[in-house]
Amino acid sequence: MSTHTQPAVRAYLARVRTALSDLPAGEVDEIVDDVRPHLAEIAESLGERASVDAMIEELGTPESYAAEVRAAGDYPPPPSVNTGEGDRKSGRAGARMSLWGLVLGAFGAMVMGIVIGSSRNDEALVPLLVVAVLAAAAAAYVWINGPGVVRSLPEVRWFVAGSGGVWSQRLNTALQALNPVWWWLSAALLTLLAIVLVAEWYNGVLGLPVLLAVAALALWAGPKSRTDRRMLWAAVPVSAFVVGAGLGLAGHLIESAHGHSGDFHAYEATNTTIDGEPLLLYGQEEVENLYLFDSEGTPLTDVYIYTDDGRPLLAQRYGCEQHTQEKIPVGRDNHFPRPHIEQGGVDEFGTVNGYNAYRAFCREVDEVPFTVAVPVE
Repeated sequence: MSTHTQPAVRAYLARVRTALSDLPAGEVDEIVDDVRPHLAEIAESLGERASVDAMIEELGTPESYAAEVRAAGDYPPPPSVNTGEGDRKSGRAGARMSLWGLVLGAFGAMVMGIVIGSSRNDEALVPLLVVAVLAAAAAAYVWINGPGVVRSLPEVRWFVAGSGGVWSQRLNTALQALNPVWWWLSAALLTLLAIVLVAEWYNGVLGLPVLLAVAALALWAGPKSRTDRRMLWAAVPVSAFVVGAGLGLAGHLIESAHGHSGDFHAYEATNTTIDGEPLLLYGQEEVENLYLFDSEGTPLTDVYIYTDDGRPLLAQRYGCEQHTQEKIPVGRDNHFPRPHIEQGGVDEFGTVNGYNAYRAFCREVDEVPFTVAVPVE
């Protein structure tokens, strides 16, 4: 710890000691020795900004810090304090909501990043907006009250003390190492993802502005998080989203490469329906069925069709929905011929496709709906 931070730590500890003066002197000395490394770490992270006021902004007042130490160590309250317990618990409730808002916001952002990166579809951004509202609420509380209200929580202090300050030191080391390269890489990845949404799927109406806004947030809040811990409530969810998006894109690339390699993958047409199902096209028209005949003109049945490299040629199979009498997709296979689907309407007299037909019908017909004449060579 540099010498210029020592006066701030000593002054802060002096007020902590005063607030604990009703306890036995030996216990006060032990408490001060226990918390001194934590305060020194905070002061060092503040750097040139280290002062009592800056430490109060991070941790709260020395008196509130001492009160949290009492609560965490099951020490009795000071004799003069017989009220305010509800206010302290209320403050803890808000701090805990902010802490869990950060944790859940980061987790949700990573999940949404994976979904968006793998699907490359901006419809998945809608749940991300819900995550953003949660993270923003948690950040607003910390912005108003300072990060010290969270760091003074008994469970946070217990975790930091139990790990000997290792995790806090690792966080500081990570933030120093990530600045500023990580934030520029994050902004570049988010911008690339926004361009992919527009260029590949033509559905970046929502994705383009949202992802560009998140990229701008990364460049603004990320570098500041090293010295201003309030910015962690923006930097951590953004980093989690970027990591998730990177994992999603990587998974998509691996899956795509795997899907286009090997001899045992089925051939599927690249043209798809609005539901994403593959189409087999002849020219510009979808091929729903294939009929094969021998040299005598006899139709063949139970035929399985493969490409020249041994892969099954898959095409969409259709059937009739029993209740609605509608033609619906029922799967994909390379088994031909399929039943021919006939649709139309029936009037009250049972006339098919009559003038007053009002009731829909759909049926599957196994017979070949045409005749052929096989040319003789």
